Amino acid sequence: MTHMMRAGATALALVACALPVTASAQQKVNQRHAVAPDFSFRVKGSVGALRLTGWAKDSLAVTGALPAGVRMEVMIGGDGKSPARGAKMFIESPNDAVASGGSIEIRVPTRARVWIKAGTAVVEARDLEGGLDISVIGGSVTVVASPRELQVEAMDAGVTIDGTPAWLRAKTATGDVTVRGGSTDLALTTVSGTLRLEQGTVERARLESVTGDIHFMATPARGGDVTIDSHSGAIELALPRRGDFSLVAASITGAVRNRYDGTRVSPGREGRGAELAIEHGDSPRVSARSFKGTITVSVLGARP
Repeated sequence: MTHMMRAGATALALVACALPVTASAQQKVNQRHAVAPDFSFRVKGSVGALRLTGWAKDSLAVTGALPAGVRMEVMIGGDGKSPARGAKMFIESPNDAVASGGSIEIRVPTRARVWIKAGTAVVEARDLEGGLDISVIGGSVTVVASPRELQVEAMDAGVTIDGTPAWLRAKTATGDVTVRGGSTDLALTTVSGTLRLEQGTVERARLESVTGDIHFMATPARGGDVTIDSHSGAIELALPRRGDFSLVAASITGAVRNRYDGTRVSPGREGRGAELAIEHGDSPRVSARSFKGTITVSVLGARP
């Protein structure tokens, strides 16, 4: 056997020996508890992946696997005789690096109210109708649901929401936020990430960024109010061709481009920047403002 063949065989042997050790280091998680249909659940700690799903059963199920050295505890409220109305779950680990090897799946009643606070984690939530509050530092957050209330806060994590939450708040520092669907009351905020609102109808909406770009491609509802503000990021505003609205777009030192109709763009105050006013009725009201970013107004659904 050549030296290279012996080295390869040795490497394979080491891998084969390592696999059982890695597998045995994982702690299996399987807990189930009877709970009320509208119970409240708080989750705190670090884990690599956390999946939350609403289901039709009046029970809490926590399954998955955690690395050795990670401790998990579920504390159930109540007297133990009737379904619990509240519960807490803690995940403790030496550091985020160790916790990143864990994966937990949580199933709760569809109408439950859930709070999640984690470090760096990939968080997914689906099929929830109650309330959902998620706070992470890094990783990503994906919500495919239309809860009554939804709040997401992240430092360096991307946020994607597919659904129509009645009340929605999403805030990041550097992460992008994408919302596909409408809302009655919506606010999206970022420092340097990109905000994107696509599809659906919104009644009250506020989108704010410092340096990040903003893309608004939705339908403002009758009687609604949409406000978009950016310091230096570009603003893309696409509105329906048919329908009433009142629009004012102004950039103090930047440009305004009208690709919606033939309305003329005027110079801004004191001869700086640009302003655009389009009147197709008095409702809904749409306002887009930037200090030095470019604002582009176009037709919703039109090809660039």
